[in-house]
Amino acid sequence: MLPQMRWVTMQTSSGTLTAMSALFHDASRSLILILELGIWQNKIDLKTGNSLTPAQMIFAGTLPDDASARPEGPHVYHINGTYYLLIAEGGTVVHHRSTIQRGPSPSGPWENNPRNPILFNGANLTNTVQDTGHADIVQGSDGRWWGVALGVRPQGLNFSHIQLGKRLFQSASRPNDVNSCEGRETFLFPVTWEDGWPVFNGGLPLTEHIPDVLSDVSPLASYTNTFTSSTLDESFYFVRTPYKTFYSLTARHGYLRLFANSYAPGDRDSAALLLRKQAAYTETFETRLDGFKPTTNLTEAGVSVYYGDSLHNEIGMAGGDDGRYIVLRTIVLNQQVGPWALTTANATVITVHRYKLATADANVRFKVLASPDSYCLGYAEGDDADFTFPAIIDSSALSIAPAGGFFFKGASFGIYNTGNGKPSLVPADFKYWQQAPTAPSLNNL
Repeated sequence: MLPQMRWVTMQTSSGTLTAMSALFHDASRSLILILELGIWQNKIDLKTGNSLTPAQMIFAGTLPDDASARPEGPHVYHINGTYYLLIAEGGTVVHHRSTIQRGPSPSGPWENNPRNPILFNGANLTNTVQDTGHADIVQGSDGRWWGVALGVRPQGLNFSHIQLGKRLFQSASRPNDVNSCEGRETFLFPVTWEDGWPVFNGGLPLTEHIPDVLSDVSPLASYTNTFTSSTLDESFYFVRTPYKTFYSLTARHGYLRLFANSYAPGDRDSAALLLRKQAAYTETFETRLDGFKPTTNLTEAGVSVYYGDSLHNEIGMAGGDDGRYIVLRTIVLNQQVGPWALTTANATVITVHRYKLATADANVRFKVLASPDSYCLGYAEGDDADFTFPAIIDSSALSIAPAGGFFFKGASFGIYNTGNGKPSLVPADFKYWQQAPTAPSLNNL
């Protein structure tokens, strides 16, 4: 039987520990396992959360003790009288892996698995699944064992096109693949036992399709919301906790109204930005903005393809005394010139284009066409006009974190209303939200 386990956050006098920690608990003891240049452990009081013993290092990992080793994510299991310590190592790039040890107690001493790493796809960079690690194991009700792990699927083996996966930091073996990152994907695989050790996926690298594991039936479904309900479903989310509610489904029946604030997408604050996850590499997102009457060139509303504070792309509407126009804002990574390294202050290049609208009051539809290697941002004035797509953005602009940055989440589609640094009293009413993901084929997830 597996012990009770859950994730916890640790705060110490020297600051917050920066990686996952695990709580191991059975009838006789409760132990916290933490990461700080190795796997450390101490006993705690379950009622108060107070530490009962000093922290001690119980394992330093299997890799050479340097900055790239990064032993982390410890899981302890008690199986058939033996304790197993499963961890991730190698950093969050192609060297990412899982290793396992066993011992007579939750604190060791640990015997190294001679087959370590128990999971490692980075030995062959042509594998369609990469950056595998942070594994976990569980026994099903039928007695079979299963494992899950995190990984990414570089599109066309291009490590800069992982807008639904993740990469973090620069890899010495792939120096041009810098800091590409996003929400990691979860992979399921069978686990067997040999000589008292778990064997992941028969000892083979993880693939997108493992026989007899899951049926190749896409979970993707089109999503349409016409905003006739008085509440939003839980698929929407915000960037940070809003200071106050900035949207309404009742202010104008059949519309989602966004009330602007002075923050814009990308500000390190709580913009009036409503997001929903991109569900597939190939997907269409569309919405319609009705009756928006911008008063200045700072009054702006529209749609965003959002990856994080530093990387996001918008197409929206602004205007003033000279009429309304489309605002297209793209952000790409800056290129280092000379010996001076880029910093967070100059890591990206922002380009803004404006396109005059023909009418003073027609609604404007916005559309984003996502593909494995690009995003097309478009607009159409009125209900009958064809879409114009003034921007095609390489998906690396939504996959590669800038200098000094990193991400672990997936790309999202969003709608926003902003005063761009000033308060705005102009509401933005959106008529619908449509997402149409394309179900992948067996050879193109």
